[in-house]
Amino acid sequence: MALRQPIVSLMGHVDHGKTTLLDRIAGSVKAEREAGGITQHIGAIEVPLRTVVKLCQGLIRTDQFTIPGLLFIDTPGHRSFVTMRRRGGALADIAVVVIDVNEGIMPQTREVLQILRHEKTPFVVAANKVDVIQGFRPPAPRTGMAVHLSTLPESTQRMVNEKLYALSASLDALGFSAERYDRIQDYTRNVALVPVSAKTGAGIPDLLAMLVGLAQRFLESELAAVGTAGEATILERAEERGVGAVANIVIYRGRLRVGDPIMVTGTDAPFMTRVRGLYRPNPGRGGSAPGSRRMEPLSEVEAAAGVQLAAPDMDRALPGGILKVVSTPEEEARARDELFMESNPVAAVQENGLWLKADTLGGLEALAFECQELGHPIKGANVGAVSKHDIAVVRTVKDPLYRAILAFNVPVLPEASQALAGSEVRVFQGDIIFRVLEEYATWREKKGQEVHEERRKAILHPARFEILPGFVFRSSKPAIVGIKVLAGDLRPPVRVMREDGTEVGTLKGLQAAGKSVKIAPEGEELAAAIEGATVGRSFREGDILLVSLGEEDARRLRGGALRPSEQATLDQVIRIRRAKDPFWGA
Repeated sequence: MALRQPIVSLMGHVDHGKTTLLDRIAGSVKAEREAGGITQHIGAIEVPLRTVVKLCQGLIRTDQFTIPGLLFIDTPGHRSFVTMRRRGGALADIAVVVIDVNEGIMPQTREVLQILRHEKTPFVVAANKVDVIQGFRPPAPRTGMAVHLSTLPESTQRMVNEKLYALSASLDALGFSAERYDRIQDYTRNVALVPVSAKTGAGIPDLLAMLVGLAQRFLESELAAVGTAGEATILERAEERGVGAVANIVIYRGRLRVGDPIMVTGTDAPFMTRVRGLYRPNPGRGGSAPGSRRMEPLSEVEAAAGVQLAAPDMDRALPGGILKVVSTPEEEARARDELFMESNPVAAVQENGLWLKADTLGGLEALAFECQELGHPIKGANVGAVSKHDIAVVRTVKDPLYRAILAFNVPVLPEASQALAGSEVRVFQGDIIFRVLEEYATWREKKGQEVHEERRKAILHPARFEILPGFVFRSSKPAIVGIKVLAGDLRPPVRVMREDGTEVGTLKGLQAAGKSVKIAPEGEELAAAIEGATVGRSFREGDILLVSLGEEDARRLRGGALRPSEQATLDQVIRIRRAKDPFWGA
């Protein structure tokens, strides 16, 4: 059975060595001096099996391997490749998570691992930067890392093992069982840790051997090159001089030919177009100087490969979307439905919910998944920069806690920034999903407290206070007396009553140290002006007065978030009222 090469994604935390490792793999392949040893693609590097065999001589048996090689995706050029999708799953067949063995798991690493778990993508860990461990020296050519480690000084071996154990423990805490690659018996249950040095190239052959072996053993059905109808993921749109609008794509299934009719995921809706040209860089022409890259035209290309595709209307293509070759009206209708479903990562939307933005469909799907896991409702989601229209839509959200836009890997357009000024809409941006969510959660908690306080002000709350003996400053018109708040918060103006239910008057204002006070909390002593009351007739010194709650107020407060003293006062008011009306407040 013919197999395509697996698509491999390198990912991990910033500065942990992804780019250096990819450069080292490319350099190792080039060093073999084999014609066609490395093929440049758009955002991809192809490593043929024959090159892997040379690099891994003595490490693996290759006589039974049938995959043609490995296609590494250059994730530094496509930061959210980890969230790139193909029809029916993740674009990457297998992943390499690069972790600095000295720093361990960092924020971006955790996010990557979470997404890989969600997508059920198999992966190995490249435990990078072992070269900085004291006493480490690079292995001799054709010597595996496992054998080489046993030849190092005991103190160096101990330090390497301690760092790998620490990394294994961190992965275990995140739900992954991990072990050094040469000690694993069941690769379906354990994640392989491969010690490497991207700087020196140590461990690179072992890493390549692991990837080829795992792909051959566990991914055969996914890699079967069945049928000829091509399917590809759109990495990004671009403008190519002399060609016009193009899309950088990764073909993950079948074959694409110049002239093929294709259905493409569009920014508004799927659309039909036709392949006008296929291109990939030709390093043999123009050298490697910036701006000197020449594009080699191709008549056809097979999976898996990264190429540039020219076709009419490609400026409408949606990054992270899919394109598919269709040959009949029936296939066209089927593909249109499929691509429409794939371009809507949020199945259930709500009027009151968050607005999501991301640079790709996959990024949007990953963000939506995390929101759903946290129980956050979603009002809508789409790909692209935060626009003025997005701000206008979010302004209509009724719940102030959801007047927010979560923006993963996208900017805020200038006109949107202007629209934000003076609005209640907040935008949370970042290139790490969980950081965006953390910032939103922090804001939401603070905003929730503010909203709660505002709602408390709008609703009459229970409170109780004592008329302090010896502090009658005026008997009437209005009565001015000293009081002590015994329960709840007093917020004038408010009607007050005695403990027998008799209405006394309206508490119009409060003063402390000669200054007006808007709110008097529990325990506060201050002066109160009570309009419509006369000391000695309406109430006496030492009396306890209560805020006179209406029946609707009592209904709204029942089951609400009241402090114990407020709840006790509410219960007292209800008892007083029900002495005359048994169903009051029910």
